[in-house]
Amino acid sequence: MKKNNKSLILLIGFVLIFIIFIIYYFANRNNSFNKYKNEKNKNLIYSIYDKDKTHVPHINVKGAGIEKLNSIIVDKANDFLKGDNIITYTFEINGKILSLAIQYVDAYDDSGYPKISYDVYNINFYNSTILSNEDMLNIFGITENDVLPIVKGKFGEYYVALNKKNIYRNECDFDGCFLQLRGIENDNYLEDIHYYIKNGHLYVIKAFDVYSIYEEEKYFTTNDFFIQITS
Repeated sequence: MKKNNKSLILLIGFVLIFIIFIIYYFANRNNSFNKYKNEKNKNLIYSIYDKDKTHVPHINVKGAGIEKLNSIIVDKANDFLKGDNIITYTFEINGKILSLAIQYVDAYDDSGYPKISYDVYNINFYNSTILSNEDMLNIFGITENDVLPIVKGKFGEYYVALNKKNIYRNECDFDGCFLQLRGIENDNYLEDIHYYIKNGHLYVIKAFDVYSIYEEEKYFTTNDFFIQITS
């Protein structure tokens, strides 16, 4: 009986040590980036404007180029935010690369439906450089020729999935209807795409129109704009 009690006490001790380690890790994880920050007591990305659904990001990384980028983000937000327009963002840190995706929802688009678009920035915060699309492809050792069939295939998957829900009732084919409703014409799948790193994998962020008379917005989510390219 005493042996069982001793084992239980040891087990509880190990669990408590593990919990303390987890708490310490998450409380201090951000400190490892302090030498790259302008403001040591804040995260690499933090909100400078929070109201209702809108959150405008600030990149807390040293460097004149990053300061200029922050000004561009603020200027665009000041021009864009009106009425029901919304700005949100998400970011990922993978090694030395910070990926920031800013989503803009324009409630006043000429189409009569909300219009979603993105700005995406990939930053090597070790040396305060902003990476281009070509840089991102080079990091993963691929080209646009590798990306195109994956993006194209994903839209094919979306069409098949929606057809299974019978929302088109055989009224909307893939090329002449579905793609046009998504704003894709003349095989321009790679127009206005952005690269983003998530969990060590390269993604394409491809915003497309989700609204139409068929009410596809009920079935599409923000995750559908993120297309995984590398496995």
